[in-house]
Amino acid sequence: MIWEYNVVIIVMACREFEMGRKKCERYWPLYGEDPITFAPFKISCEAEQARPDYFIRTLLLEFQNESRRLYQFHYVNWPDHDVPSSFDSILDMISLMRKYQEHEDVPICIHCR
Repeated sequence: MIWEYNVVIIVMACREFEMGRKKCERYWPLYGEDPITFAPFKISCEAEQARPDYFIRTLLLEFQNESRRLYQFHYVNWPDHDVPSSFDSILDMISLMRKYQEHEDVPICIHCR
């Protein structure tokens, strides 16, 4: 779906591990690591910016000799089975997402565990 709908923004609203349990597979390489291949896709992490409660990663997705740049907003402070005590960083993240999203008709992919 990411490729077919020309998704540019991915929002991940969980950590990989929470309370000692695995919640999500890491589908991106860490910044500075070699690309990861999930045939037929190849994913590289070109940049990572740390914010107070989330990260912004620039991912390069390659498929059939074509490449696209995606931005992953990874919110890491959403409490497991609860809600955040403050929404300031979430509102900040949404504001930045709007700057990265060029067209409003393109969907945003949002996932948690």
